[in-house]
Amino acid sequence: MKQISKLAVSLLLFASLSCAKQQGIVLNEILSDSDVPAVVMGKVVKTGKMEFYAHGPSRWDRNDTISEQHIFRIASMTKAIASVAALQLVEQGLISLDEPLDDYLPEMAAIPILTSENELIKAETSITLRHLLTHTAGFGYWFTSEQLANWASLKEELNYENTYQPRLFEAGTSYMYGTNTDWVGRLVEKISNTSLEEYFRTHITGPLQMNSTWFNVPEDLQPLIVGSSNRDASSGELVQNEYTKPNVTTTYNAGGGLFSSPKDYALFLNCMLNKGAYQGGRILKEETFDLLNSKQLNDFNQIHRYVPVGNVDLTPRGDKDVFFDSYDNWTLAWAHEQNSKIRPKGTAYWAGFFNTYFTIDFENEFALVYMTQILPFNDMQAYNLFTSFENEVYKQLNP
Repeated sequence: MKQISKLAVSLLLFASLSCAKQQGIVLNEILSDSDVPAVVMGKVVKTGKMEFYAHGPSRWDRNDTISEQHIFRIASMTKAIASVAALQLVEQGLISLDEPLDDYLPEMAAIPILTSENELIKAETSITLRHLLTHTAGFGYWFTSEQLANWASLKEELNYENTYQPRLFEAGTSYMYGTNTDWVGRLVEKISNTSLEEYFRTHITGPLQMNSTWFNVPEDLQPLIVGSSNRDASSGELVQNEYTKPNVTTTYNAGGGLFSSPKDYALFLNCMLNKGAYQGGRILKEETFDLLNSKQLNDFNQIHRYVPVGNVDLTPRGDKDVFFDSYDNWTLAWAHEQNSKIRPKGTAYWAGFFNTYFTIDFENEFALVYMTQILPFNDMQAYNLFTSFENEVYKQLNP
């Protein structure tokens, strides 16, 4: 029996190594067909085991190979971490999801609504934390609203003097991806009486040993920050950006201000796979995580209104699994898959503006993280490389 058991273990190990080798070969072929200059792709399973694949230099002028330790601007992948922070406060009874936030954030409550006829009106419905976390509070971005894309000229026409851009609809009546999570960060700071940088380090990134994840990257870690590039719209060629040291900020943007590494973010994703648990403790109770990860949109799904302003690639892909998907739902932290050819329903996913992506497949108990630094967002080559990586992972699940 012992001999049979040893043989079985050996065969499983051989199969696992063969599978990993084959996946590596395929990914190398995929990478060689792409013009993405530098990328890190990783998979983490529920037990914590991680595998990373890297290609290219960390900066254009370096003769090195990028790795999972290098640091990227993760932009809107900050939002998931901010959602965890907010749910920690809900868990502690310091705030509820559905109470009005007028007294907590009076400057937010005073923001008017800009109608489709470009008229400013007073809002009638108070914003709640649930509205902010589900992008149903009425706030947009310049790349999700034509009115906000033209805000500089429109602001003058309206003689608008408020510090903050207007909302675009009454809270709870529609979905628009926007600056909602920025306000979540301010709420966390107000309730916790600490900066968002300090709050994350104390309650999330510190406990998870995400030691490369910061709004202000420490001086000794800055050599790990990677370079970036822009794709020229007319030629299709990538143009390198000269590396500049990031500015120090005292305004912490919960909607998109973090730097992080693929390994750090994989630690966060692993904690989410384990419903808030990590080796040594918890950052969320399991029931709180289940609330965070539950579908929230009942009357509509995600509604994408991306406008052609230059920094989002809207080229048709001819694929059901495009990023701009109005068929999926939203939780309190990320998109909820309902329409994929390969991902199970309920898979979590989202991205960052510089073409960083993640998925959390709760059914198959793994998560993927992908990081590069290219604009425009949804760049054809960068996104196709991510989906090729994801497709290969699913193929290996069912060889």
